[in-house]
Amino acid sequence: MDFLHTAEGYADTYYWQEKPISSKKKPLDMLALLQRLHASLDPRTVFASYGKQLQSALPLYGVTLHDHDTPLKWGRTKGIKLTRTVLLNDVTVQLDYFLSMPLNISETVQLDSIEPLLSQPLANAYRHQKVAEQAMLDSLTGLGNRFFFNQALKNATARAERAKATHQVSLLILDLDNFKQLNDSKGHREGDKALMLFADIVRNSIRSADQAFRLGGDEFVIIAEGKSDSAHLIAERILQQTADDIFLQSNKVSCSIGISLFDKQTSSDEQLFEQADNALYRAKSGGRNRYCLAARQ
Repeated sequence: MDFLHTAEGYADTYYWQEKPISSKKKPLDMLALLQRLHASLDPRTVFASYGKQLQSALPLYGVTLHDHDTPLKWGRTKGIKLTRTVLLNDVTVQLDYFLSMPLNISETVQLDSIEPLLSQPLANAYRHQKVAEQAMLDSLTGLGNRFFFNQALKNATARAERAKATHQVSLLILDLDNFKQLNDSKGHREGDKALMLFADIVRNSIRSADQAFRLGGDEFVIIAEGKSDSAHLIAERILQQTADDIFLQSNKVSCSIGISLFDKQTSSDEQLFEQADNALYRAKSGGRNRYCLAARQ
């Protein structure tokens, strides 16, 4: 899951020059460049700012950063490739520059002076991103936490409200059957193992457009984009994979799921959650290890 969607200035928002770029450029104002690089705490925006400013001084088509958990790209990967390395958080990373013509001596000297300015702003942005992700992730499973879920659900239902005719959102609430017995009889270590295994099952059952969260204890939720059929398929995959897991089955742990759909009859995200929760209750009371759909009004 990408937690920093809102930053502006990503690579695809710029106009790329298709003609070879002239090498007759004015030297960059280093102080102004540094201020621009420090203006954002999103790694992609910082890197895009670096590329855009660099293009005003060098015959640059694009630049990419490798050897990091979050690779970055700005511009076009065409022309003459120049590979260099910089230190980022005491780790050497690779920068590939794509040029319309080779750098002359003065341009190489200028790049030598500009390149180190990227390290600190980009390191700060990566650090901020990591802290932001940790604040939104469940520490045990790596899924989104309750705080992130509340934000994501509001955003998803707002999108669905604006385009009810074309955009649908389903909510799945999942609860592990017999989890308390496992936790009480074999301890929290085995209980945590069950939660982590189930989180992996959830993660492997959803699509890239869907989002999964752990609200606490053995309660999980999924925001599924698209028609209600998509939610049904996700639920069926989760039930099957849970049944196939040796550890969960040996401890008689299964899963019950309630599903609701945000449609013309749904007035709020609170109502959507309540409908899914009621459906979960029916799945539990109906024998567990199954999914139920919310009753339509």
